[in-house]
Amino acid sequence: MTKDLTCQGNIDMQALKDRHKELEKAWNDLLKEKREFEARIHTLERQEKQFELKWDMLIRETQKLAEDKKQFERKKKFYDQVQANATDTYYETDNVVQGEMFFSGVSTKKDLKKRYKELIKIYHPDGESGDTATVAEINREYDNLKTTMS
Repeated sequence: MTKDLTCQGNIDMQALKDRHKELEKAWNDLLKEKREFEARIHTLERQEKQFELKWDMLIRETQKLAEDKKQFERKKKFYDQVQANATDTYYETDNVVQGEMFFSGVSTKKDLKKRYKELIKIYHPDGESGDTATVAEINREYDNLKTTMS
């Protein structure tokens, strides 16, 4: 009988060892699965941050594009007015556009300087559409406006 108990004890001990190995393997599998899951979470978080950065950049660029479009439309409207009024009373006897027309809509000193530089680029005598008399008129009006805006 003791021999049977010893045999029975060995069988129970072997069954316990086998069960322990099974549980240890299951535990290791769960730990591996947990690490893989955490790695996927980390990857998704990183992708989400990248997406948010790209989205913010897209919003900023879209807003900048809209602002650039508005500025372009204002400039186009101004140049269309200049072109349309080319035959109107804005011309003096020597076909020079009066300076007031060039600086219409300018309200700050910074805008005045910017408009002046743009006009000089267009009407400088060395340029394609350059004209000395027009540049002189632009300079005269720029000086007048510069002193009144101070």
